[in-house]
Amino acid sequence: MSISPSQIYILNLLELCVTIFRGPNSTGWTQLAHAGVPELLRHVQQNPESLKLPIQELGNTLISPKKADTAELETEYVRLFITSPNGVPAPLYASCHLDTTPRTMGQSAVDMQARLHQAGLEIAMASNEPADHLTIELEYLYTLLAQGWSASPQDIRDSKDFARATMLPWVRTFRTALLSAHPHPVFEHAGNLLVAVLEIVADGHCRASS
Repeated sequence: MSISPSQIYILNLLELCVTIFRGPNSTGWTQLAHAGVPELLRHVQQNPESLKLPIQELGNTLISPKKADTAELETEYVRLFITSPNGVPAPLYASCHLDTTPRTMGQSAVDMQARLHQAGLEIAMASNEPADHLTIELEYLYTLLAQGWSASPQDIRDSKDFARATMLPWVRTFRTALLSAHPHPVFEHAGNLLVAVLEIVADGHCRASS
């Protein structure tokens, strides 16, 4: 069983979301604007309708003549996700959105660490991030999908369950918090793209090649 172009596209979008929500530096933003996002836009018409608008809007914001200033994006990333005088508007941790007492290192972090251990995976981020960080969960989902679409039906089922039952409930809440903070349009469109990709995975709307 080989991975289809539409499945490769989903994997590429997950990589894009990981890059944006991990916080690129100036060089990273420039690479996204000049290479990463334009390449995805060249194939957007071949993919599910729900993905077209958010990736097109993200591309328009990054690539247009009035494209986003990279220093502004770095500053906005810190305001939205790291530190802010009035509290972080949209923390990147599941436990900050779902647990009874929102905090880092909540039960969702413990559960996610157990999933990674069971799968034989380790966190490769330089900082000591809790396991329920958005980008760690996205990379875990990427691994399940890549393995599932290549050879493992069980990983396909696990990826759908993980996207639907674990990620979407808190990521939808995260997106609401993000949009309420009046973010830079790049992060607004990235939040919408993130939810759209997870919904595609959860619904299993990615066809394989025969």
